Amino acid sequence: MINPFDRSARTAPSSYPRVPFHGVRALQLLSSLVVGGIMCFFIWHLTHDHWNTPWTFIWLTAASLFSVASLFATILLHCFTGLNPRLNLALNALLALLWALSWSLLTWYMSGVLANVCDVAHWNEAVGVMVCRIYKALFAFTLLGLISTLAALALDFHVRRQQTRRGVYRLHDLDGKRPAATRGPFTDADAAEPRESEAWEAPRPSMGPYSEQGEKQAPQQGGYAVPEQQFEYDTAYSGGHSERVFGASRAV
Repeated sequence: MINPFDRSARTAPSSYPRVPFHGVRALQLLSSLVVGGIMCFFIWHLTHDHWNTPWTFIWLTAASLFSVASLFATILLHCFTGLNPRLNLALNALLALLWALSWSLLTWYMSGVLANVCDVAHWNEAVGVMVCRIYKALFAFTLLGLISTLAALALDFHVRRQQTRRGVYRLHDLDGKRPAATRGPFTDADAAEPRESEAWEAPRPSMGPYSEQGEKQAPQQGGYAVPEQQFEYDTAYSGGHSERVFGASRAV
């Protein structure tokens, strides 16, 4: 879970240029708030007078509300975890579609209002003049929302392309500067380079219990060898007396 009060947390470096990124988002937010406010005002009066809400107003309300929600969510990601250009690209593509459809319907719906001047001669009263001016402000900020969203979409394409280009160049640099292969522990002996010193060429005798020195001292004949100490004592029979000589001692 994201903890906004954790000072030890670090975010991923952003790939977006700071001034264009925040400038475009500020225009998106401004246009979305103005269009959303005007739509809430019109829809409330239409509902109060028991009139049906036109589809143009529904699309404009959806575009403005979705834009505000998207801007709020992506700024949180940008501040705390890092904004993924692919995610922002998908969101701005959807918003651009909504704004384009809303602006097209509004232009067709307000063609007569845009062609006339907002004065008493055309609207007969001050309330009509105010409504005319609100409609023109709505058209202007809807166009601003569409242009700013398209600019944000173009910025996402640019950042994504820069990321892909840097990745290709890095792989190319690695291929061009590939290190030379080194001899491993299980390579062929013929392919090994000769050593400068021959100190390791001569085999060293083993120091274990089954050493090579013990093998050299072992008799060449096979079988069991009787030790010579077995015949150091002598037994003899002499006139009913027995003598046994073992080493330097004698018993009669």
